[in-house]
Amino acid sequence: MRPKGHVYSYEIRDDFAKGAQKNLTKVGLEEVVTIKNRDVLTGIEERQVDAVVLDMATPWEVVPLAYDALRGGAVFISFSPTIEQTQRTVEALYASHFIEIQTFELIEREMLVRTGKTRPAIRMIGHTGYISSARKVYPPSESQP
Repeated sequence: MRPKGHVYSYEIRDDFAKGAQKNLTKVGLEEVVTIKNRDVLTGIEERQVDAVVLDMATPWEVVPLAYDALRGGAVFISFSPTIEQTQRTVEALYASHFIEIQTFELIEREMLVRTGKTRPAIRMIGHTGYISSARKVYPPSESQP
């Protein structure tokens, strides 16, 4: 990210935006991250961005906006806790002509690490969510790297 990169974060809730800004200041990242207190569904202002990463209830609604904001070859990533949200997001990715669409299930499994007897824990969280990723196709006017 540094020295040239910049992160833009859209947060609809004012209290979350203020908390995020406070945390960024604590860790010295306020110059490379801009928190926007607005709904991403009203549009992504930035253009030719390298990535759009979402963690929201209706990511499929942002897919066309993300496509417009991304540069050719850039990535879209979304976290969803349910398969129904994931399915709608992936359908929107196909409809918006993204490529290399993939979804991965996140499974948390604790490991009991002990000398000579390391093994998975007996109990585990069987499901934590899904990550869907895709890439914006290069427009004919752009050359691939």
